[in-house]
Amino acid sequence: MEEGKSHPQSDVREVTSEGRKQSFGAKLKAHFKRFWWLHLILFIASILIIVLCMYVYLLIPSRTFPRMELKPTHNTDSYHSVYVAFPRIAQNGINDSTLEIESLTLSNPNPNSFHLQQTAKLTNHNRYHPRLDAFNASLSVGGAENKPYAYIELPAVHATETTYTNIDQEVQITDMDAFIDYNTQLLTQESVDLVVKGRTKLHEGRLPATTVDYEKTITMK
Repeated sequence: MEEGKSHPQSDVREVTSEGRKQSFGAKLKAHFKRFWWLHLILFIASILIIVLCMYVYLLIPSRTFPRMELKPTHNTDSYHSVYVAFPRIAQNGINDSTLEIESLTLSNPNPNSFHLQQTAKLTNHNRYHPRLDAFNASLSVGGAENKPYAYIELPAVHATETTYTNIDQEVQITDMDAFIDYNTQLLTQESVDLVVKGRTKLHEGRLPATTVDYEKTITMK
């Protein structure tokens, strides 16, 4: 090469690795590689603090540092109130319910008995759906002084919103005069009030069974 001749400068620029933009992962890796000893010290210090707190908690008397105790979430007074009020609630539910006769057939008449076939609809207006045991109910014509003319056995029912019961049984007449009066009113009047009355046990969930008075007046047309 001859002296005095200038060489043209290269337009190509070298790009080093330091000039490249590092990713977040690469930066995080470089950080831990450089300050690993600092993170180790912080980890050991946090473990020592936790162990020290537990040690103090176990040694200091409970009067100075009271321990937390788990208490029942239920209120015993509330349960007691439910037990006390349940008989009244049950009786109110029975009083609010309705009983309707869907069909009624009297057959096989005898001097002291007759055969009864009956379908009734029980409507429960309460949000509770209790169970009622079977019980004997008296039948009488509406009126405070009227005596029952017969007794029937009402089957056990689960009082949902609407429940149907069927009766198919031989019924003994207990008062012939009252039974004649009932039939006379059926033949001579547009409507007759029939009173069904009895006492039974009511069951609701795990609450103890309670006695309720069942009395319904059904208008026969």
